[in-house]
Amino acid sequence: MTPKPSYVTHHVDEKDVTVDWFFGSRLRGTKLRQLVLLVVSWFFVVLPVVITASSLLNRDNDGGWWSYQEGFDMWDRTVRLLGILVVIFVVGFLALHLIHRATLKERNQRKTYDEQRLARRMEIADAWYADKFGPEALRLQQRKAQIEPYVDIETHELRGLYRANGVN
Repeated sequence: MTPKPSYVTHHVDEKDVTVDWFFGSRLRGTKLRQLVLLVVSWFFVVLPVVITASSLLNRDNDGGWWSYQEGFDMWDRTVRLLGILVVIFVVGFLALHLIHRATLKERNQRKTYDEQRLARRMEIADAWYADKFGPEALRLQQRKAQIEPYVDIETHELRGLYRANGVN
């Protein structure tokens, strides 16, 4: 097994970060209190929705929970305002998308890179990968791979190799 690298300073188990108090092993009193809070919370979430929907469905007759014209006017204004906001956001983001697409070709033409530097960096990375995991021909023939802990590729290791070879 590969030894733990120096940059790993603390080990955390899954059970240390995953806490499920309702379904975990706790006292029944805690679970009962949480269940009561859950039911009360859902009641206060669902009650306003039921009242508003019932009132709007029975707007023209006397069967709703309330029938204040001021409430219906406020509802109509709110729905109109939300509709206007949705249209503004859709049109705004469509304009931003179109501007992005229009300037994309120009921005891509300005992108430049040093082909020789990139080729050298690829050679260094390929050689390092082959040293770490074996030749490419042998890697491609394997049907199953066993990955040991801490054998992953770290970005800072590649950067160090680039600096050591004079390619930054």
